[in-house]
Amino acid sequence: MLTNTSGIHNLTGYQAQLNISNTAKPSSHATGSPVSNRKNINDTVNISNKARDLQQVYQREKTEVEQNHTNATQQLEREYLQEKSRLEKEFSRKKQDLEINIYA
Repeated sequence: MLTNTSGIHNLTGYQAQLNISNTAKPSSHATGSPVSNRKNINDTVNISNKARDLQQVYQREKTEVEQNHTNATQQLEREYLQEKSRLEKEFSRKKQDLEINIYA
């Protein structure tokens, strides 16, 4: 026989999530001392500053990696074009040598 245990099955996931979220937030009606409120604000500001600093470091490193990638790509393209040019010249020279030998 199945029983309903204290209304647990009546809650949806969304309702349960809201209840958890509300308990995790500090109440605006809480009577905290001005010192603790100031500390909370300072902690929030410190976290915001650290987040901003981390974002700047991330952007700087991302830009550096992208620039290095671009530089490496350009270098490889230059090397490829130089090698291609060298091979084309060598091929033309060998082809010309063969044509001279055929007519001789």
